[in-house]
Amino acid sequence: MDLFNLMITLILMMLALQFGENWLVIAVVAITILTMRDLKATVVLLIAAGVLYFAKESLDPYWPFLFFGLIILALLMGAGGGGQGEQQAEYYSPDMYSGLMGGGGGF
Repeated sequence: MDLFNLMITLILMMLALQFGENWLVIAVVAITILTMRDLKATVVLLIAAGVLYFAKESLDPYWPFLFFGLIILALLMGAGGGGQGEQQAEYYSPDMYSGLMGGGGGF
């Protein structure tokens, strides 16, 4: 999960908690966990959901500090997407005797 997706997820969770929709927070967390492939980001997201849920009464004046604190936590845990373990997908190198669909060149 990259850092931008984590920020969008945190914003959606904060909005849902401010409107009192706990089911929407659970849905956002569940969908985000199901679509990402990083265990560290899952842990950060579960920590963020717990912190946001338990601090929802005092969230209004401190939400920017809480938001940036959770982003810093994600960066410290290595869930920001800038880790060394991730590699960019390799490009397809076309061969003269095969096509994209696995067929030959008709030779």
